[in-house]
Amino acid sequence: MRKQIFTAIADKLLTVPGITYVDLWNDNGAHFAGGSAYPLPSVFVEFEVIEWNQLQNGVRRADINVRLHIMSRAYAGIHGSQDKAMADALKMFDMLDSINAAMQGLRGDNFAGFMHTVSATNHAHNEIIENVECFRTSAQDVTAMRPVRAVSGISVAISKAD
Repeated sequence: MRKQIFTAIADKLLTVPGITYVDLWNDNGAHFAGGSAYPLPSVFVEFEVIEWNQLQNGVRRADINVRLHIMSRAYAGIHGSQDKAMADALKMFDMLDSINAAMQGLRGDNFAGFMHTVSATNHAHNEIIENVECFRTSAQDVTAMRPVRAVSGISVAISKAD
Protein backbone atom coordinates (compact mmCIF):
# COMPACT_ATOMS: atom_id res chain seq x y z
CA MET A 1 0.00 0.00 0.00
CA ARG A 2 2.76 2.46 0.92
CA LYS A 3 4.58 1.70 -2.33
CA GLN A 4 1.41 2.47 -4.32
CA ILE A 5 0.84 5.72 -2.43
CA PHE A 6 4.48 6.85 -2.65
CA THR A 7 4.61 6.14 -6.39
CA ALA A 8 1.36 8.04 -7.00
CA ILE A 9 2.60 11.03 -4.97
CA ALA A 10 6.01 11.07 -6.68
CA ASP A 11 4.51 10.84 -10.17
CA LYS A 12 2.08 13.67 -9.39
CA LEU A 13 4.63 15.97 -7.73
CA LEU A 14 7.05 15.62 -10.62
CA THR A 15 4.42 17.44 -12.73
CA VAL A 16 4.71 20.52 -10.47
CA PRO A 17 6.93 23.18 -12.10
CA GLY A 18 10.33 23.30 -10.39
CA ILE A 19 10.11 19.90 -8.64
CA THR A 20 12.65 17.52 -10.18
CA TYR A 21 13.43 15.21 -7.26
CA VAL A 22 11.10 13.18 -5.01
CA ASP A 23 12.32 10.57 -2.52
CA LEU A 24 11.41 8.87 0.75
CA TRP A 25 12.16 10.91 3.89
CA ASN A 26 15.11 9.78 5.98
CA ASP A 27 15.75 12.91 8.05
CA ASN A 28 17.29 14.42 4.93
CA GLY A 29 17.38 17.95 6.34
CA ALA A 30 19.40 17.19 9.46
CA HIS A 31 22.88 16.87 8.00
CA PHE A 32 23.51 19.81 5.67
CA ALA A 33 27.17 20.69 5.50
CA GLY A 34 28.01 22.96 2.61
CA GLY A 35 24.77 22.40 0.71
CA SER A 36 22.47 19.57 -0.23
CA ALA A 37 23.27 16.31 -2.00
CA TYR A 38 20.13 16.55 -4.13
CA PRO A 39 18.67 19.20 -6.43
CA LEU A 40 16.53 21.93 -4.89
CA PRO A 41 13.65 22.25 -4.60
CA SER A 42 13.11 18.62 -3.60
CA VAL A 43 10.23 16.80 -1.94
CA PHE A 44 10.62 13.95 0.53
CA VAL A 45 7.64 11.78 1.48
CA GLU A 46 7.34 10.62 5.09
CA PHE A 47 4.71 8.13 6.19
CA GLU A 48 3.48 8.79 9.72
CA VAL A 49 2.57 5.89 12.00
CA ILE A 50 -0.29 3.90 10.51
CA GLU A 51 -2.91 2.35 12.80
CA TRP A 52 -4.59 -0.41 10.80
CA ASN A 53 -8.10 -1.69 11.40
CA GLN A 54 -8.21 -5.34 10.44
CA LEU A 55 -11.27 -6.31 8.42
CA GLN A 56 -12.29 -9.74 7.18
CA ASN A 57 -10.50 -11.94 4.66
CA GLY A 58 -7.06 -10.36 5.18
CA VAL A 59 -8.15 -6.84 4.24
CA ARG A 60 -7.17 -3.87 6.43
CA ARG A 61 -8.16 -0.21 6.41
CA ALA A 62 -6.54 2.92 7.78
CA ASP A 63 -6.31 6.66 7.50
CA ILE A 64 -2.78 7.28 6.26
CA ASN A 65 -1.01 10.55 7.00
CA VAL A 66 1.94 11.63 4.90
CA ARG A 67 4.28 14.56 5.46
CA LEU A 68 5.80 16.18 2.42
CA HIS A 69 9.14 17.78 3.33
CA ILE A 70 9.72 20.43 0.66
CA MET A 71 13.34 21.56 0.70
CA SER A 72 14.25 24.76 -1.14
CA ARG A 73 17.07 27.28 -1.14
CA ALA A 74 16.72 30.17 1.32
CA TYR A 75 17.22 33.74 0.18
CA ALA A 76 19.94 35.26 2.36
CA GLY A 77 20.30 38.92 3.14
CA ILE A 78 16.69 39.97 2.68
CA HIS A 79 15.92 43.08 4.69
CA GLY A 80 12.19 43.34 5.22
CA SER A 81 9.06 43.14 3.15
CA GLN A 82 10.06 46.09 0.95
CA ASP A 83 13.30 44.44 -0.21
CA LYS A 84 13.21 43.80 -3.98
CA ALA A 85 14.46 40.24 -3.39
CA MET A 86 11.40 39.46 -1.26
CA ALA A 87 9.29 38.71 -4.35
CA ASP A 88 11.71 35.93 -5.31
CA ALA A 89 11.80 34.60 -1.75
CA LEU A 90 8.00 34.42 -1.62
CA LYS A 91 7.84 32.29 -4.78
CA MET A 92 8.28 29.25 -2.54
CA PHE A 93 4.71 29.83 -1.31
CA ASP A 94 3.50 29.69 -4.92
CA MET A 95 5.25 26.33 -5.23
CA LEU A 96 3.52 25.12 -2.04
CA ASP A 97 0.17 26.18 -3.49
CA SER A 98 1.00 24.23 -6.67
CA ILE A 99 1.88 21.16 -4.57
CA ASN A 100 -1.42 21.48 -2.69
CA ALA A 101 -3.32 21.76 -5.98
CA ALA A 102 -1.53 18.66 -7.33
CA MET A 103 -2.33 16.63 -4.21
CA GLN A 104 -6.02 17.57 -4.25
CA GLY A 105 -7.92 14.80 -5.97
CA LEU A 106 -4.93 12.44 -6.09
CA ARG A 107 -6.39 8.98 -5.56
CA GLY A 108 -5.64 5.41 -6.50
CA ASP A 109 -7.28 2.00 -6.77
CA ASN A 110 -7.23 1.45 -3.00
CA PHE A 111 -6.90 4.95 -1.55
CA ALA A 112 -9.20 7.97 -1.52
CA GLY A 113 -8.40 11.57 -2.40
CA PHE A 114 -5.91 13.36 -0.16
CA MET A 115 -6.97 16.09 2.26
CA HIS A 116 -4.54 18.86 3.24
CA THR A 117 -4.26 18.92 7.06
CA VAL A 118 -1.17 20.87 8.25
CA SER A 119 1.43 23.36 6.97
CA ALA A 120 4.66 24.32 8.76
CA THR A 121 7.72 26.33 7.71
CA ASN A 122 11.13 25.64 9.26
CA HIS A 123 14.14 27.92 8.71
CA ALA A 124 16.56 25.95 10.89
CA HIS A 125 18.84 24.76 8.08
CA ASN A 126 20.80 27.97 7.26
CA GLU A 127 20.76 27.91 3.45
CA ILE A 128 17.75 25.58 3.17
CA ILE A 129 14.11 26.21 4.02
CA GLU A 130 12.04 23.16 4.86
CA ASN A 131 8.30 23.44 4.44
CA VAL A 132 6.22 20.54 5.71
CA GLU A 133 2.82 19.96 4.17
CA CYS A 134 0.71 17.15 5.66
CA PHE A 135 -2.01 15.23 3.86
CA ARG A 136 -4.37 12.41 4.83
CA THR A 137 -5.99 9.67 2.78
CA SER A 138 -8.18 6.72 3.63
CA ALA A 139 -6.81 3.45 2.31
CA GLN A 140 -7.82 -0.16 2.06
CA ASP A 141 -4.93 -2.62 1.82
CA VAL A 142 -5.79 -5.86 0.05
CA THR A 143 -2.27 -7.29 -0.24
CA ALA A 144 -3.05 -10.06 2.28
CA MET A 145 -6.55 -10.74 0.95
CA ARG A 146 -7.26 -14.42 0.48
CA PRO A 147 -8.83 -15.55 -2.80
CA VAL A 148 -12.58 -16.10 -2.69
CA ARG A 149 -14.34 -18.95 -4.48
CA ALA A 150 -18.01 -19.64 -4.94
CA VAL A 151 -19.40 -22.82 -3.39
CA SER A 152 -23.03 -23.58 -4.26
CA GLY A 153 -23.68 -19.89 -4.90
CA ILE A 154 -22.01 -18.78 -1.63
CA SER A 155 -18.66 -16.95 -1.60
CA VAL A 156 -16.14 -18.63 0.69
CA ALA A 157 -12.63 -17.46 1.62
CA ILE A 158 -9.93 -20.03 0.97
CA SER A 159 -7.45 -20.45 3.77
CA LYS A 160 -3.91 -21.73 3.23
CA ALA A 161 -4.95 -25.08 4.80
CA ASP A 162 -7.50 -25.71 1.97
